[in-house]
Amino acid sequence: MEIEKSYFTVPEILERWSMSEADLVYLAENDQLTLSIRVFNLPLEFGDYEETQEGERFPVPWEQGRFNGLLDLNAHDVFQLFRHGEVLSGHFRSPRADYACLTGTREHITIRKRDLLVRREERDRFEAETGFAGAAAGPRPGAFHASADYQDIRCNGQHFRLGAIQAQVVRALHEAATRGEPWQSGKAILAAAGSRSLKMSDVFKSKRNWRLLIESNGRGAYRLSGL
Repeated sequence: MEIEKSYFTVPEILERWSMSEADLVYLAENDQLTLSIRVFNLPLEFGDYEETQEGERFPVPWEQGRFNGLLDLNAHDVFQLFRHGEVLSGHFRSPRADYACLTGTREHITIRKRDLLVRREERDRFEAETGFAGAAAGPRPGAFHASADYQDIRCNGQHFRLGAIQAQVVRALHEAATRGEPWQSGKAILAAAGSRSLKMSDVFKSKRNWRLLIESNGRGAYRLSGL
């Protein structure tokens, strides 16, 4: 019996994709594939980035506490890890926020190659986006499906029921992705959709898992996940 996993080890991914470790490292170092780690009871701060009128970014924390779960690594940490066998890091990526960082007196944790994992969503995103699944994967369904009014969305196995403005945002991002320009200014997209707020997190705050639908690059640009 095959269990339904939420993440996989690197050896499992290499076997599934019939890929060398060197190729996987290349993808991760060049930010084409996100690697993760599993942590337990780690003191973390989650937050978003905002910009001043002068274009300077500053963090806005919205949650602090003990965290159990998966954290995503930054590409530069992956680069150092594979060069030196381990890396010290205190800053991470997360689907639920623009950033996650250690709080309190702990400044970093040690990450080794054996700690590396790949989220199921990230595995499926990569396979859907590239069409590459390897011999063991078999055919996969499309990553994105939308109703005519974009208020009913299925993306990477997730189902979303959206309001009118949320639907217009997703429509605009989908149209941008289909013309080969997936990353779009969040403020421009929201303004065009008729939103009074120019913060994506405000517009989608009613959807707890909205970051599985819309990705941020941390610099004010957004795209649909996997497109």
